[in-house]
Amino acid sequence: MFKIVEVDESNKNDVVKRLRLDLLRNCPVVYGLMYESDKVTAYVAYGFDYSLKGLLSIYRRTPPMVRLDGEERAAHKLLQFLPKENMILFCPPTLLNIVKNRFPEANCYPEYQMYVAKGEERLVAPNLAKRLEAKHAPLLAELYSSSPEESQFSRSEQRCKELLEKCGVYGIFDKDTLVSAAVSVKMLPEVGEIRGVFTHPKYRRRGFGTMATSAPTEDVLKHADGSNLYVGADNIPAIKVYEKLGYRKTDEWYWVDIGTGTKP
Repeated sequence: MFKIVEVDESNKNDVVKRLRLDLLRNCPVVYGLMYESDKVTAYVAYGFDYSLKGLLSIYRRTPPMVRLDGEERAAHKLLQFLPKENMILFCPPTLLNIVKNRFPEANCYPEYQMYVAKGEERLVAPNLAKRLEAKHAPLLAELYSSSPEESQFSRSEQRCKELLEKCGVYGIFDKDTLVSAAVSVKMLPEVGEIRGVFTHPKYRRRGFGTMATSAPTEDVLKHADGSNLYVGADNIPAIKVYEKLGYRKTDEWYWVDIGTGTKP
């Protein structure tokens, strides 16, 4: 038996406290509930002893970004609260079967979660990466749109402008062309995150991705105890770059594309 409860102001602090017991795993959800609760809908499954058995969080954007975690039986109950539209769903390998049973046509991509603690980083010096400004939004949108697949990095100029205003975005130029970029997200004092690492296909294998990732890693570690990122399990070149900078694998997840056509 499980009791499913929506997270609201009456119980949010208690849920966050429980999730903080495994903060590295739950960092995105903790951050969302604490600082972007107007954009996040979350449900938790309690066991008979009031222990936390499952979690479903829905970040309301286009497409919705959903995170499912916990024990299989609890997660199965939580599936009833999924959005009706197409979405990206993140789940651990232990829950992949119930997700695939619900969405047999979904595309599933394994990802590694990687982490480096402050003091264990191996930053690049000298580094050509510079912090970008709002005026660079068109160049950033052009770079992300050069991905050979339709991906999460194909962004509109407006979304890139919002990203530049909210986060630390670092890039490398070849003359006037932006050829590589990465984003630092200051989430919590304990851990921040690197996102949006991308190098134009024509400029790969030149060390640009390493420099572009090193700069936001340094930025995150000025404000947090560690830096976190996600990478496709089959993206061996990127994994080697992150390991070179001191990151190590801490967890495994699946990016489940439910009708959106996007890849990690």
